[in-house]
Amino acid sequence: MRLTRLGMLLSLIGVTMLAVLGGLPSLAAAQRSGGQGSGDQAQLIPLYDSGNPDDWTEACAQANGSGDGSWIVADIGEGGGPGDATAPVWAKVIDHCYSYGRASVIGYVWTGYGEGGQANIAGIESQINAWYSFYPGAIAGIFFDGVSDDIPGTTASNRNFYRTLASYVHTREGDNDEVVFNFGANPGSDWMLNGSDAGNSDIVVTFEGSYDTPGENPYISWTQAAWEASYPANDFAALIYHAPDQIATPQPASACGSLARQHIGYVYVGTSYDQLPPYFDTLLTGAWQGNC
Repeated sequence: MRLTRLGMLLSLIGVTMLAVLGGLPSLAAAQRSGGQGSGDQAQLIPLYDSGNPDDWTEACAQANGSGDGSWIVADIGEGGGPGDATAPVWAKVIDHCYSYGRASVIGYVWTGYGEGGQANIAGIESQINAWYSFYPGAIAGIFFDGVSDDIPGTTASNRNFYRTLASYVHTREGDNDEVVFNFGANPGSDWMLNGSDAGNSDIVVTFEGSYDTPGENPYISWTQAAWEASYPANDFAALIYHAPDQIATPQPASACGSLARQHIGYVYVGTSYDQLPPYFDTLLTGAWQGNC
């Protein structure tokens, strides 16, 4: 049920159904239904909110569905990925998400920065299997968190570790399934993009952190690595949290002003991951126009 498999059909059905039911949920969504913006950006939305139907409906109904579509990350176990069994409330919001034809859902898996080697791979693969078995037909890929070039405190490379995980996802459901590597910072090189198609990441999160909070990896002091300019913008994502919404520092305008110039194809600006920010609609409008 991934958007890129059914994108055109779902988009046409979704827009038609919504029109019959009284229109799209917002002005921003209505603008996007007419086609892609100029240089538009999609979203990678970490939505770890216990399956809140209101947040999921808003995110799924309004996400920018251009290109390969947007992605919403589900984390049912609150850092534990798929949890221990199917969660009915999550099954409902995930399935409903696809009715809009704008975004696909990928499952969260923590990787521990490659520590534990092959034994850790086996545990991670069991979480991947759980996502697909608990929510059959509804998971379009995996968001691997805690990724790094090397095992922390060592010079041991993680390349084979993460290429093995990417290959596991890509060969399990076919090349269509998405693999996201969350480094949270610029990787030292492009190894996760220059290997075999099966072993590559589809999206690399090169920034994750606070907008301007001191000591929390602030976005305002982040710059891209030079090597990233050699790849398409839709290979990269940035996740900004603790972005204020006060009048003195309005969001997402200030963050979007920088992201638009930083070769980032997938964007998210919010206050936290357990609810959508009050300016979510504005974020989507800016991204649709390529201004975020």
